[in-house]
Amino acid sequence: MRAAFRTLGCKVNQVETEALLGFLKALEPEVVPVEAGGADLVVINTCAVTTTAEADARKEIRRARRHNPEAFIVVTGCYAELSPEEVEALGADAVVPNARKAELPKVILERFGLPSDPITTPPNEFWGAGERGLLNSRVRAFLKVQDGCQAGCAYCIIPRLRGKERHRDYREALAEAEALLRVGIKEIVLTGVRLGSYRGHPRGLAGLVEDLYHLGAKVRLSSIEPEDTGEELLRVIARYAPEVRPHLHLSLQTGSDRLLKLMGRRYDKAYYRALVQRAYELIPGFALTTDVIAGLPTETEEEHRETMAFLEELRPTRVHAFTYTPRPKTRAASMPQVPIEVRKRRTRELIALAQRLAEERIRPKLGGEVEVLVERRQGGFLLGHTPDYYEARLEGQALPGETILMAVEGVEGYTLLGRVVEVREKASPALPLAR
Repeated sequence: MRAAFRTLGCKVNQVETEALLGFLKALEPEVVPVEAGGADLVVINTCAVTTTAEADARKEIRRARRHNPEAFIVVTGCYAELSPEEVEALGADAVVPNARKAELPKVILERFGLPSDPITTPPNEFWGAGERGLLNSRVRAFLKVQDGCQAGCAYCIIPRLRGKERHRDYREALAEAEALLRVGIKEIVLTGVRLGSYRGHPRGLAGLVEDLYHLGAKVRLSSIEPEDTGEELLRVIARYAPEVRPHLHLSLQTGSDRLLKLMGRRYDKAYYRALVQRAYELIPGFALTTDVIAGLPTETEEEHRETMAFLEELRPTRVHAFTYTPRPKTRAASMPQVPIEVRKRRTRELIALAQRLAEERIRPKLGGEVEVLVERRQGGFLLGHTPDYYEARLEGQALPGETILMAVEGVEGYTLLGRVVEVREKASPALPLAR
């Protein structure tokens, strides 16, 4: 069995693809690149957050069929939810929308003549990696605890594709986390479509994070909405940093209060500024990353400059800048549009600013020492991340899963370069994975 997997879009998609690999262990697949050809199975987990994402999904489906003409091609994810007929016409043998994603193992196993049963079938829509999905990593694992969104931002189609908000019971999430820790996982990354709205714990996300810390996990949060980030969560991060990672990705989108209101965002600049300032005050070594969208409908040149100035004030360690593209069936698509050449120019300016801010934030680390969780060895180097989410590439002796002290001797883009000074925390003994 040769199987190829392609994941587009968000971390939630990454979680689900990783989990699917675990549930397909009965097939004992040899995982190969899509381009290698000769695959028996190809699974494409798609995104549709922008029209560009849709185009990427179509390209991947065509490429998969071109390189693997005899394969059983399964397409799932948001593009499969949005346009199932188009997906089928492009050459998919099975189209599995988000609402039926937990049926993926059953669809595939039955196609290859193997029965599905409780062991090979996810118990519910919050199927995560658990012990089954750890084919590629014994250090970090994603834990999905939330799905869906009801925010209704004017430019976004995700509520249509992911449905209403659902929240995983914290006892189930903690049981999965315990299983991950037993097999040697060190860092658990909490994920969800709107993670900050999590209500599966009596104390919300802050309570879940604290419970995970007490289990012995290092905890990292994926993207979170500013309005969902309260004082209690900041205090939990501050209390348990660096094991609870002192990094938040708080989506900004624009620095214009008028546009924030027009786009249906549930905060203004004053709220965002106060939140970030409070995080810097409370959390040792706090790092902010964010998203901005260039050329939202009706955005003026002055408002673009306002966004640039606000980013200068916030000084995030990393900014992801996107060009706005109209999404059919969203409110923003019917609003007056900024010319595409203006949108692209504003994106370039935001990217240039982001690069400068990143360089200014990373440079003071040069010559110092930082903590790194080693994730893997590749090309003669150790690779990992710092608690504040800088990539690290270093020389020396250490094992994946060990926490080391790194001497920073250089920087390359967003990556710290250096060497191992000492091992601060040994890797946990890895138990055999469940079959």
